[in-house]
Amino acid sequence: MKDSLVTRLQAANPEPVIVQTDSLDLFNEITSSPADPRLAEPARRPLTRRRGLALAIVFAVAVLASTAFTLKRIVFDDVVGPNVTQAEYLAAQSQLELPPGATWPHIEFGPANSVTPRGAGGGIAVLNAQNAWECYWVRAIRKGDEAGQARAHAALNTLLAHNIIEAPAGASENWSPPNRQVPTSVFAHDGGLERIREWYTEAAAGHPRNLSQSCYANAPGTIPGK
Repeated sequence: MKDSLVTRLQAANPEPVIVQTDSLDLFNEITSSPADPRLAEPARRPLTRRRGLALAIVFAVAVLASTAFTLKRIVFDDVVGPNVTQAEYLAAQSQLELPPGATWPHIEFGPANSVTPRGAGGGIAVLNAQNAWECYWVRAIRKGDEAGQARAHAALNTLLAHNIIEAPAGASENWSPPNRQVPTSVFAHDGGLERIREWYTEAAAGHPRNLSQSCYANAPGTIPGK
């Protein structure tokens, strides 16, 4: 800071000189002054207001303590327990193909009182199959296996055509297509699904960077052949 600026600041100080002292006179003067009325304890509210607050708290606790059945009926449109989600996941495995050497991961779908949207188990299976084929494609590219690349591309196109769809614009996060007879994964209406299609087209044209990144992001450390 320049000396001229310091000089101007000192000149503007209403108390330019501060006398340092060990005397308790200043402390005694401050503590003997009347207390600031703004620090006084506020007046107690009437008992009726406190009872109303207590009743509101009790009601909130009662709602939070509700069972998963209540959540099913009030909060969501159509949700199921983990046993149903597990059954959906297992059933989908018989309808979906994995690449050679891949296996279905074991998944725990939460405690008994948890809920998920109906069809989520099948959707999770679709995403696992999609990732397995993406990583298989990455390995095939590294090995120069053109037949494996073509097989992976075809398998992913089949998933895109039959098992992966985009939710309508403005649909809720739990939206699922009605009367679907195949396991289905639903992507948000935000352009993400279109980008995935572009990644596959790029990989088939010899530019697999986004395909590799998708494999890394969704299955870190599990790329076949790595």
